[in-house]
Amino acid sequence: MGNTRAISHPASLRTRLTLLIIAVMVVVLIPLGWISYRRELREMNELLDGRLAQAGRTLGTLIAHGELPLRDPDLPDIAQSGDSHHHGVVVSVHPHNYEPEVGFQAYDPHGELIAATSNLAALAPPTSDERGFRDIQLEGKLWRTFTLQNRANLVIRIAERSDNRVDIARGLVIEHTLPLLIGLPLLALLVSLAVKRGLRPVAILTEMLDRRTPGSRKPMPADYAPGEIKPLIVALNQQLERLEDALDREHRFATDVAHELRTPLAATMIHLESAMISDDPAEIEFTVRNAQQSMARLGRRIEQILAMARLEAGAASQQRTRLDLARIAIEVIEELAPLIAEKDIAFSLNHDDAPLYVLGHEVALTAMFRNLIENALRYTEAEGQVEVAIRREGSVAVIDICDNGPGIPEDRRQAVFKRFHREVESATRGFGLGLSIVQRAIELHDASIELRESPMGRGLLVRIRMAAEAA
Repeated sequence: MGNTRAISHPASLRTRLTLLIIAVMVVVLIPLGWISYRRELREMNELLDGRLAQAGRTLGTLIAHGELPLRDPDLPDIAQSGDSHHHGVVVSVHPHNYEPEVGFQAYDPHGELIAATSNLAALAPPTSDERGFRDIQLEGKLWRTFTLQNRANLVIRIAERSDNRVDIARGLVIEHTLPLLIGLPLLALLVSLAVKRGLRPVAILTEMLDRRTPGSRKPMPADYAPGEIKPLIVALNQQLERLEDALDREHRFATDVAHELRTPLAATMIHLESAMISDDPAEIEFTVRNAQQSMARLGRRIEQILAMARLEAGAASQQRTRLDLARIAIEVIEELAPLIAEKDIAFSLNHDDAPLYVLGHEVALTAMFRNLIENALRYTEAEGQVEVAIRREGSVAVIDICDNGPGIPEDRRQAVFKRFHREVESATRGFGLGLSIVQRAIELHDASIELRESPMGRGLLVRIRMAAEAA
């Protein structure tokens, strides 16, 4: 059996945000809690040490001034020690519940024990270097001691069992840990709800996209969205607009192909079938020639449809570049030179010596020049005249293409820019896509186009104006 790899699905944005926020809180709160615990523990030890030292000084002062009646036999908590090692008084200690166990030792200037509590009676006298705070072990218990020598040269050692401090430290641990143990799950729930609430605009956007009908050009509303979502909606609207444009182009291209290729294909098939069933050589030659002409028209239509598709799909998606209009016109004229020579037309190109630059799409401008010049050549009779002029007028580039052909009546000049429109009176083999391509190129360059009477007495003048770049 082959190895199968489990497909892992990425976590949702809500889950990821929730986990990240909780992780950040844990990373921040646990060190802060630990630092706070250590600081409070230090302050607690300092406070208890201060209290222990104060108690030792107070005890020494009372003994030095005789205000502590250690020799009074009537005191129930004081008993005379019978131990030969002790010459002082041993005070019995009976701590109540929740009271810390404390004790003391008091020595006279000669090092003789004056008094001690029963829990510290067996502890050896402190040495001269045992001054201040120390931790000692006594009968398996840890004690915190403070030793001092007062002005009366009495040595006082006072001690407190460390159990009390351990209990306080344990309470501090619980105090700092319990809120985290209880609060983190609650925070996780609240953070999850808050993230869900914060991501509501994304959910709304998803719902609107789900309800959006195919082909709709209505932009997604961005007014409701927060600042972080608005750029996404704007970019999404632009992408949807480009997608709808692409779908429209695909639809138009399919419609163009179906509309324009059906007739010449049918005519070609009819001519070929007629040639196949005919026995007359002259009729066969005639039908084959007609089929060839139909195929030539079909090729021409395909070229025009592809030119329109390339223009709509390619030029619109490219950045404009700095282009020399005269150079583009010369390249197109060189391409059409055989057609010019075939019809024996007087052709001229007039332009300034200095280059005339515009910002544009080369494929669109090339298609514009080619279709305008081809139309002028096609509609101009043999030995006619076609003139192309390119000049600058201030900050505007002006392109004039005129001929002395039949021209277009003024009332029909706007209609010629529609797709597949062709003048009924025309005897040429145009298919109505040429000027439609020109119109699309004009729109891409924010230019203007006018159809006027030709200054040659008859024919048509096509004038295009677009913004020119500085030389």
